[in-house]
Amino acid sequence: MRQGRVFRRCTGCGRGIVEGRTCPRCPGGRVVWAFQVDLNQNGEARRQVCRSGFPTKAAALDGLRDRQLRAESGAPELTKLTVGQWLNEWHASRRADLRGSTWAAYGLMVRAYVVPAIGAQPLRSLTRVQLRSLYADLADHGGRRGRPLSAKSVHNVSLMLSRAFGDAVEDRIIDSNPGARAHKLPSGRRDMKTWTGSQVHAFLSWTAQDRLAGLWRLAFSSGMRRGEMLGLRWSDLDLDGATLSVQQTRIRGVEGLTYGAPKTAKGRRRIALDRTTVAALRAHRRAQAAERLLVGSIWNDEDLVFCREDGQPLDPDSVTGIFERLSARAGLPRIRLHDARHTAASLLLAAGVHPKVVQERLGHATIATTLDTYSHVLPGLGEDAAERLAAAIDGAR
Repeated sequence: MRQGRVFRRCTGCGRGIVEGRTCPRCPGGRVVWAFQVDLNQNGEARRQVCRSGFPTKAAALDGLRDRQLRAESGAPELTKLTVGQWLNEWHASRRADLRGSTWAAYGLMVRAYVVPAIGAQPLRSLTRVQLRSLYADLADHGGRRGRPLSAKSVHNVSLMLSRAFGDAVEDRIIDSNPGARAHKLPSGRRDMKTWTGSQVHAFLSWTAQDRLAGLWRLAFSSGMRRGEMLGLRWSDLDLDGATLSVQQTRIRGVEGLTYGAPKTAKGRRRIALDRTTVAALRAHRRAQAAERLLVGSIWNDEDLVFCREDGQPLDPDSVTGIFERLSARAGLPRIRLHDARHTAASLLLAAGVHPKVVQERLGHATIATTLDTYSHVLPGLGEDAAERLAAAIDGAR
């Protein structure tokens, strides 16, 4: 049997860890189990495969034994490995190494979009041309649900496959990554739908007596993500100081709906609130207190700002459905709840707020993300900047 070992490894810096769940040199890294195995045969240069991301030592040992057996059986067995077999194996091994919602999304992509189309294809003979054909078909017809995918969704599938095939290259299963540069997200990809300020005002007036009126107000005034609002706790709010702190988000992860860290490091942030939003949240707290008294001992106390009548967490998809029905009844153009975030950012930029401030408020990882996402707002701002600059120059004479 080929020589191998299992060990703990930091996901941040890649160092081996003797014990513990955190890395002493890399505070942001998580410690997972990994294995390393020698694949070289007599007379060959040393070849090693190292795979990490296993949640337990037992899982890493299983992965090691499987790789040892595969290596002992030789190349012919590898030639029979299909795209579906590799993706299922790869996805299982990444469970502890990925954010819960990302791991769940990858699983959906594999099952719904990739395996039905090219799952039986031998991995070693897969080509970039075949992948491009897959992406074109997903854009035109979608997966097993029959709905075409957006350009962004197709690109997400391509990123997942490039990552999976890149690991196959590192494991010496294939010689090159067919997913590399197989799909490019179109520069004009975003069909972003937003409301004007008057349309937002009309919606908030229409829903002023709705049970989730505070949520709708917060969505348009803060630019928070849906999951961030549904994960918000009263302990994260400082209504006297008119601020809130984003500390957790509601996500659909491995075990269903749960809570996780914000999407990016910048996602953990403090957001200033206007007086009207503070008043709406105070009214919401009073209404929630009355609901709590009404249900009594069956109240589920998770300290959530937005929850069901018995304190149970809200399902993000259900909240989106409520929003879309309310906006339709109000006679407004159809947008997604996530577009409330786009609307807030667009209105801020159009009002002349500096993009850096907008970036920090939205929790984007970089200001480049903000500028790229909302470039459609910038031409008008550029004209205004030109006039201001001219006024400064001409006024200096």
